[in-house]
Amino acid sequence: MIKRSHWLVTLSVVMAMVVGILAPTAFAQEPTPTPVPIPEGVKVVGMPEVLPTQEELKAAIPPSLKELGQGKKLRIMFQGGGDSAPAVEMKDFLRENVGLEIEIDVIPPESLREKQLSVFTAGSSEYDLMELYPTWIGEYAEAGFIENLDPLYEKYAAEINTEDFIEGAQVGFDKYQGSWYAVPYDGDVNIFYYRKDLWENPKEQEAFKAKYGYELKYPDTWEEVRDMAEFFYRPDQGLWGFGTLALRTWWAVDYWANVYRPHIVAEVQNGLVNDQGEFELDRDAFIKGNDLYMELMKFSPEGILNWGYPESKEALGNGVVAMSMQWATSVFRDPRQSSYWDRLGCGLMPGVKQADGSIKRKPALAVGKALVIPTAAENKEVAFLLAHFFASKAMQIYETNTGSGIDPNRVSVFEDQRVKDVWGDLAGCAMANLELGVPDIKVPGAAAYYEALISELHSSWAGEQDSATAYEKVMERWKIIKEEQ
Repeated sequence: MIKRSHWLVTLSVVMAMVVGILAPTAFAQEPTPTPVPIPEGVKVVGMPEVLPTQEELKAAIPPSLKELGQGKKLRIMFQGGGDSAPAVEMKDFLRENVGLEIEIDVIPPESLREKQLSVFTAGSSEYDLMELYPTWIGEYAEAGFIENLDPLYEKYAAEINTEDFIEGAQVGFDKYQGSWYAVPYDGDVNIFYYRKDLWENPKEQEAFKAKYGYELKYPDTWEEVRDMAEFFYRPDQGLWGFGTLALRTWWAVDYWANVYRPHIVAEVQNGLVNDQGEFELDRDAFIKGNDLYMELMKFSPEGILNWGYPESKEALGNGVVAMSMQWATSVFRDPRQSSYWDRLGCGLMPGVKQADGSIKRKPALAVGKALVIPTAAENKEVAFLLAHFFASKAMQIYETNTGSGIDPNRVSVFEDQRVKDVWGDLAGCAMANLELGVPDIKVPGAAAYYEALISELHSSWAGEQDSATAYEKVMERWKIIKEEQ
C-alpha cells in the first residue's frame, strides 16, 4: 500500500525552501490572516476522493518496467522539499507491484547543481535518475553528462503516451536542440491572477470606465494592466494595484520576461539566449518591456524589490494586491492557504496588441523540473520507464492532489474531474498558458547569463540606471560569458 502523508506539503513551503532566507519587508512582517474553514462541498488537496485509486496506479506502470525492474535497485536524486514526496510514498508500492527497490537521496536546493556536477565529473554510476531544472540541460548534454533519450523514447513509444504531454511544456522542459534529454516532471508556468470581486463590482466598473474610457475587464494587454494597477492603487485602504516576484534571483527574470517577450517583433526561441548559443535579447523590446515593468512596480507595495515567492504568494492569496503573476498552483484555490481563494480569477498571460488586432502572449515556463538519466548510470532503461511512471496521468494526479507542489503537464490530467475539483478555474488557465509557454535559457553558461541579466535589471528597478543602460551592460557581460565557454 502507498504511505500517504497525513497532511499536505504545501507549495509555499517548497518554494520558500528554494528561495531561502529572504530580506524582511514591511508587508511580510504583518500577521497572515487565519484561513477560513473548508466550506462544505469544496474539495482540496489531500482528500481521498481526489486521489487516484490503487487500480489506476497499477495500470500506469509501463509493462516493460514490470519485466525489467524485477529484482533491480535504483538510486534517485531529488532536490529537497515536496518534489521527492511522491517518489518516497511510492517505494512500497513499487516493491510490491514491480519488485523494484528505489533509494532516494534528497539534496538541499542550493546544493543540487554542485552535487550533480561532483557526481558527473567523478564518472560515478551511483545514480540512475536525477531531478534538475531544465536550464541545466544544455550544459549537461554538451558535456556528455546526461543521456540523449531519443532511442528510448522510440523503443518504448507504445508504452508511454507523449502525445498527451502539453506541447509547449514538453519541448520547453525536456528537449534540447530537438532531442529528448529528459522526462517531464513538474509543469511550472506563470499565469496571471486578478481579484474577481473588484472587477465584478458595478461601482468599480463605472468609475474605471469614467477614468480610462473603456470597460473594466480581464486585461488582454500590459498597457491595460498598467491602467488597472493605477486604478486599484489604494495604499490607504490596504490595497495595491500590482505585485510580482522581484527579488534579485534568477527566476525573477521569468516574471519580468512575461512583459518583455511579447514586445519582441522578430521570431525567436526564448528571447534571451537560444539553444544554439545565439543572443536573442532585443534592445527595443527590452527597453519597452522594462520601462512598463517599472511602471507596474510603482503601484506595488513598498519593499517589492525584496519580494520572493512567500511575499508574492501571501499578497495575492490574502487580497493585498489586485493583480499578480504567479506560478500556476492549486494553493490559490485552497481556503487553508488563501483567504481570497474564491475571489481570485485567472486567464491567459497579458501581452502586446499587434497590427492585426491579435494579442501576442508569451508566458514563461518558470523554472519547472525534469528527470534525467546520467550517461554513467547502469540501469538506464529501468530508470527511463520509472521516470515515465512518475510522469503518467495517474501519478500526475497523485502528485498535484496530494499537495506535493509538483504541477501537471498533461492535457488529460487538467481535464480530469478530480483535478478540476481541486484546481477550479486554474486548471484551464494553467493548461492554456503551458501551451504558449516559453522556456528558460538552456545552453552552457545559463547560470552566468541569468546572473548578469538579473543584476542589471534589479539595478534599473532600484532607480540606479535606465533601461537602455541596463541593456548595454547585459550585452557586454554576456559577450564575456560566451567567450569563456
